[in-house]
Amino acid sequence: MMVYPENLIGKSKAILEAKAFINEAASSDQPVLLLGETGVGKELVARLIHERSERKEEKFVPISVPNIPENLVESEFFGCKKGAFTDAREDRAGLLEKAGRGTVFLDEIAECSPYIQAKLLRVVETGEIKKLGDDTIRKLDVRFIFATNRELEEEMRGGRFRKDLYYRISAYELRIPPLRERKEDIPLLVNHILSQTEKGEKKISRRALNKLISYDFPGNIRELEHIVTRACFRCQGKEIKEVDIIIRQDKGRAGTNIPEKLYQEMRQEGKNFWEAVHKPFLGRDLKRSEVREIIAMGLKESHSSYKKLLPLFNLKPNEKEYQRFMKVIRVHRLLPEQLPYRENKKPC
Repeated sequence: MMVYPENLIGKSKAILEAKAFINEAASSDQPVLLLGETGVGKELVARLIHERSERKEEKFVPISVPNIPENLVESEFFGCKKGAFTDAREDRAGLLEKAGRGTVFLDEIAECSPYIQAKLLRVVETGEIKKLGDDTIRKLDVRFIFATNRELEEEMRGGRFRKDLYYRISAYELRIPPLRERKEDIPLLVNHILSQTEKGEKKISRRALNKLISYDFPGNIRELEHIVTRACFRCQGKEIKEVDIIIRQDKGRAGTNIPEKLYQEMRQEGKNFWEAVHKPFLGRDLKRSEVREIIAMGLKESHSSYKKLLPLFNLKPNEKEYQRFMKVIRVHRLLPEQLPYRENKKPC
């Protein structure tokens, strides 16, 4: 994993504007909203705001909403009272309370359910929380930074994101551009990544660098990091050559359907669901909507039978694997929302 730099790396206009934004936001205690595709560096911006604020000596608590099972979000965020639910064997503080006087970075805020959005709205407005199963009101003194890769205007029009929450958390709002829109920053980013490798002695040839600059990077800086790190291991000498840069051109956004590609990998190349889909989803390299589309493709081929779906996804067709698969897609809300060919049918 690339070490977090002390500042945003780049000389593009977008990066210069982002640096100015960081300084301005750090001087305030108002909520911040960071927008941008997966992998553009939203957490880095959030960390820099925290480190330049008056709260810099306090905790920075990053929370990835998609990585928390939906049925545990409330207790994880706000804490719980002993006996509030089956596994609540003791009083427990939530992540917001554990942050103390620090900064809470809530990544992928649009993944929260309307119920949790309403609870967050109250917290941001009043600074008060109540543990699950408890009537005691507790005061918080944290700074909130929110982030999402979704278009919130579209989410609000569709009724999936609360307008009042949006207006409350967007006192400072920054859209971080994708890497393909600031390619002049790629050489500087590559040099930083190389400096973080085991010995930091690798250099990159001009042709290899040009190959990187000509690519659109749908995975943004995270993908650039993976490609350059892989090239370091492939490189035989001290200079990374063009042949060492392995780019999956078919991952480019133009004309590419990522769910279709992953589905075909499972159907034709023998990869299973856990390897091809579940792992990149947990690593935030795959969107929830894309996983739903992959599952929808399988359901169409299996005539809406979840059990018949298992062999299509190269999973063992037994009850244990079926229960594991169903638990994962329910907990992470991966069930397809609209499937005309399975209207009024329940998972079977």
